[in-house]
Amino acid sequence: MACSPDLARRLAALGARAGREVGVLVSRHGRVVHALVGRNWPGLEATLAQRRDGRGLCGLRLLLTYGQPDAHPTDADLELLDHARLDLLVTIGQRNGEVTEVWVASRGRGGVAHIEGSIPPDALAHVAAAHRIRSAEQHARDPAEPASHHRAERAVLVGLVVPGREGWSTPATLEELRRLAETAGADVVDVVVQSRPRPDPSTLIGKGKVQELRGLCEREAADLVVFDEELTPAQQRTLEEELGIKVLDRTALVLDIFARRARTREGRLQVELAQMTYLLPRLVGRGVLLSRLGGGIGTRGPGETKLETDRRRIRSRITDLRVRIEEITRHRRMQRRARRAFQLPVVALVGYTNAGKSTLLNALTDAGVAVEDKLFATLDPTARRVELPAGGPAVVVDTVGFIQKLPTQLVAAFRATLEEITASDVLVHVLDVAHPDWPRQKRAVEEVLAELGATDRPIVLALNKVDRIPPQQARALIVQTGGVPISALRREGLAGLLEAVGAALPRRTARATLEVPYGRAGLLGEIYALGQVLQQDYGPDSIRLEVEAPTAVLEKIRSVAASDDRDAPSLEERAQDR
Repeated sequence: MACSPDLARRLAALGARAGREVGVLVSRHGRVVHALVGRNWPGLEATLAQRRDGRGLCGLRLLLTYGQPDAHPTDADLELLDHARLDLLVTIGQRNGEVTEVWVASRGRGGVAHIEGSIPPDALAHVAAAHRIRSAEQHARDPAEPASHHRAERAVLVGLVVPGREGWSTPATLEELRRLAETAGADVVDVVVQSRPRPDPSTLIGKGKVQELRGLCEREAADLVVFDEELTPAQQRTLEEELGIKVLDRTALVLDIFARRARTREGRLQVELAQMTYLLPRLVGRGVLLSRLGGGIGTRGPGETKLETDRRRIRSRITDLRVRIEEITRHRRMQRRARRAFQLPVVALVGYTNAGKSTLLNALTDAGVAVEDKLFATLDPTARRVELPAGGPAVVVDTVGFIQKLPTQLVAAFRATLEEITASDVLVHVLDVAHPDWPRQKRAVEEVLAELGATDRPIVLALNKVDRIPPQQARALIVQTGGVPISALRREGLAGLLEAVGAALPRRTARATLEVPYGRAGLLGEIYALGQVLQQDYGPDSIRLEVEAPTAVLEKIRSVAASDDRDAPSLEERAQDR
């Protein structure tokens, strides 16, 4: 039979006593091979993996009692039936420890479940298992049957609302958390919002809500819970103990995405430093849990092999990472000095993640930066040269996108990269005006810029994606914000944006009359490249030039032109020496 009445009664009684779902995995010989309490049971995946061979069934049936009278199998349980290739799934409803009804599900053609029920408790002895298993086995070995695929981690999102206080969860931040979770590869199955006058110091959301959350996670077969707020190490440990599954906060989720996105050596070092800084206070008491969870979202990236090392080795690694990142910082400063030697203006693209900064860089410079409609698609900075309409080159730097509640670990670890913002001459704030919550995104970027000390820089507001909003709304936004309307994807409005950037740049040029001896005529090419020649006259011994160029360039031209050494270094060589 699919399930003996006696075993169903015992499971119902145990479920009522435990206040949680209780189940067993039973072999075809009737032997219990695994007992289950709660939804995410230690060893379940390992037990099932030993039985799976890619084709056929695993040879185990799951008998599971729900903590309610209704025993109709949930979508999560049916997904487990298909993914684990179970022989049968038997779900048992109970009230006060007494069986109320039973449902039996088996795999059909193409993995579609065949569900039978509701079956009264007194009829359970007549529900045979053999022919149901044979039918499911035949469908499983059908050549057209797709092989089992890796299941995405199922996530429940949790937000906290504190009435009358800002900085806590809102519908916009929860929607952003959903996108972050999906970017990390999770399948969001539910969102829970708790409203409290103040956060609970132990669990953030309160003991009663934790119990409710545990039941939801069990019903939905959730693999992890993601909080919209940053949790203290103690809160995270308490929640993991209560829920029995992995618990992450917004910071850990963002770090996980950064670990997946980092491509360059610099990016990987900075992500690892942020991970180590975040994980150090959270190592105590997590060894067993981390061993049981075995990877997945929140444990990826350069730091994943060091999660269970002791504090001394973690601190040593953090020190080493900071030294190596400081080397990168020095290298970047040298690059910026070379730019300043010729006074090439630097324009930094800043903005909310997924606002279109990389698309704009590609449109302006044909940089070929990869573009995706995902959060934090660009992590490593890219610098390209662009010609401004008024004449003269500039360097455009694409930077990492910001989000609300940007983790402090990231700001600290990415200091070398974010210095490109503080060292720039003009900031172009790329704003996605088609986003329904663009004012909040604009404020979030401005808060991060203030934290970086970059608010003293001239800022040009680029109203991106205006092609996606009505013309009347676009005109009102231009008047309201004073921004420049553009569409980076369609390459519209770029000339007006570059004109605005040129107008915002500090004036660093001067006019001068230069005498270049014919023996130093080789300088003419460099002079034309680095400045603007307004007039040129040929005299008996030299060439007379009326030049407009950066003041530092004019000084170098004079010193090189006056040199009698024909082998004197070029302007560019002198700048590099500096």
